[in-house]
Amino acid sequence: MHLVEAQAGQLADAGVPETPLSDLSWWQADIRRLGLPEEYAVLLPGGAPHRPGKRWPAKRFAAVARRLAEFGITPVTIGGPPEAEEAATIVSACPDTHDLTGQTALMDLAPVMRGARVVVGNDTGPMHVAALVGRPCVVLFGADSDPELSRPRAHSGNPAPIVLRAADLADLPVDTVWKAASDILREPNPLPR
Repeated sequence: MHLVEAQAGQLADAGVPETPLSDLSWWQADIRRLGLPEEYAVLLPGGAPHRPGKRWPAKRFAAVARRLAEFGITPVTIGGPPEAEEAATIVSACPDTHDLTGQTALMDLAPVMRGARVVVGNDTGPMHVAALVGRPCVVLFGADSDPELSRPRAHSGNPAPIVLRAADLADLPVDTVWKAASDILREPNPLPR
């Protein structure tokens, strides 16, 4: 059972009858200070530091960043200080990357995601935010978690996140991730932001 249904059942047992997916339209912040470009994609190379099996290699994210830049979309990395090394790897390989690692606050997360053409990242909390604000997502899962139990979900009418899975994330090819992301970018009618 997906975590959403399990928690809804617990809340129902506690007397809370209905728990729809969160509407995050209230989650606003002024993010002009971040200097985001007009057309960008968010890359989330991080994840729980104690679960390295949930992280696709930073060099693979760097390859996707280069392809995004060649496509005319600015790659944007976000994360906290623990993701600084991964972000540095991406920026080193793709200097066009707009690195916001360590520069965003929690309240910036939804507005940054909302402006992205696509979000590509590991199985981590910010991917759930991206899906809930209606952005197309490519979520990477390794053996450490089961997408049937914990994949991000979108509100009805928004695109369901694309889940890519490999027993060892290091074996997930860049071409597979890029195809999913570029298919989204080629859509003729991108979702409103």
